Amino acid sequence: MQSANNAVKAESVLAITATPSTHDTDIASSRKSLSSDDNKLPLKNKSISEDASAELPYSPFSSRTRALIVIITALAGLVSPLSANMYYPSIQKVRDDLNTTQSSITWTVTAYVIAMAVFPLVWSNMADQIGRKPVYALSMLIYTCGSIGCALSRNLPALIASRIIQSAGSSAVQGAGAGTISDIYPREQRGTALGIYYLGPLLGPCLGPLIGGYMGQNAGWRWVFWFLAIWGGVMMLLSIFVLPETHRRIVAAKHRIQQINIPPVMSIRQNNPLLDIATARYPVIALSMFHFAMLFGAYFTNATGQPLAYENTYGLQQGTSGLCFLASGVGCIAGSLSGGRVTDIMLKKRRLQLEAAMSDKEKASGQQIKVPPETRLQMMWVGSLLFLCSLITCGWFVENKVSLAGVLVMQFCIGAGMSFTFQSLGGYVIDVFPTMSARITGVQNFWRSVWTAVIVQLFPTMLENIGWGWSYTTMFFLTLVSLSLMQIVVFRGEQLRQRFGPKIQ
Repeated sequence: MQSANNAVKAESVLAITATPSTHDTDIASSRKSLSSDDNKLPLKNKSISEDASAELPYSPFSSRTRALIVIITALAGLVSPLSANMYYPSIQKVRDDLNTTQSSITWTVTAYVIAMAVFPLVWSNMADQIGRKPVYALSMLIYTCGSIGCALSRNLPALIASRIIQSAGSSAVQGAGAGTISDIYPREQRGTALGIYYLGPLLGPCLGPLIGGYMGQNAGWRWVFWFLAIWGGVMMLLSIFVLPETHRRIVAAKHRIQQINIPPVMSIRQNNPLLDIATARYPVIALSMFHFAMLFGAYFTNATGQPLAYENTYGLQQGTSGLCFLASGVGCIAGSLSGGRVTDIMLKKRRLQLEAAMSDKEKASGQQIKVPPETRLQMMWVGSLLFLCSLITCGWFVENKVSLAGVLVMQFCIGAGMSFTFQSLGGYVIDVFPTMSARITGVQNFWRSVWTAVIVQLFPTMLENIGWGWSYTTMFFLTLVSLSLMQIVVFRGEQLRQRFGPKIQ
């Protein structure tokens, strides 16, 4: 009953208010090595003409079902960051209980983040090849087993191994989730849905310390992992019995839908994660991934460092310090929902402008309108600048022990700016690679997680040597450089794609 109520509430946000667009037919797969046989339409739909296909729905699912799919996907996407951050408030207790050192216990964090970078590449390829549903179910089973292993660990090696298994299972949705959203929503409606989906991954660093702080303080650190095991079990059951298969190639074989964004069947050789990583050879992708990495690395490092600020600088208890993360959590909600809506409006506005500029002859010939994916990035600078200004201000506030209220306001702005930018970038790379949406999101996750693992390891040393203010200033300038380079994509992205690829035909 609760799931049904949530679906009804989300329906008003996700309901389609316009006829599905067919402009995505202009986008072809970037993998030129595919044979023509791989791109053939399912047998059932081969007889559908282009005009008839335009009148078909983009997805066969109702608005309520799609709302439910987004909610389940967002909850599953919350698993990985929640598992990473619920553990932080109890890490000192774990160190003492397992009788190890601070440098050694840090490997339980580093190993998790490294696994979170690598495994989505594998899961994303599987999701684009065999479908979303089996990937969700299998990954949640693995995650649940890893969480149980963490709860039962009696020594450091066992805990590190269990954390790797836990991360391997939880990281599947990092790529497959965005693919699911792309399956059921066309471009002009995808931003709003992505904004809701990204609430899961972005709220994890905020809710994790809050829940983990109180749970670790009152029930012990092992109950943190028992809670996560229960969460994983629930998500596995929802994936098996509630979540439908959304993969467009599989759905197109059973339903009459628009024949656009249908992923081709990949051979074993083509279904290679290394080929996905190689998409960084395209300048627009390389610059986008660089900004992704700098932005998320600074955001994640800030989230891991805040408990130290609240407890050591402002003297809060472990449980109370967790409440302070609500500020950035509320900011994430505001930024993600508003950012998704803004990008959808911009795409629709640009389409109307292009339609108005068409001649009567072009309209009569049925010429299709090509809205550049870079349209989605035109307001990205707003969120990025909000994030940057709030980040550096927060660092110097803590350095000079300014009022806690000022720090919390900055944390709200950090969450809002990060989530606003995050969904714009995520939607852009999916628009560039619509038939490999899960895999390109897995690549995005890989680069940002690699950098996050590096900066998280360096952060304690930075605090010790240069303090809060200059540590945050360092992250500020790194992210500012990436934002400056992203302006090349915003203003020259279409020309770069035409010259260096991937080309939109």
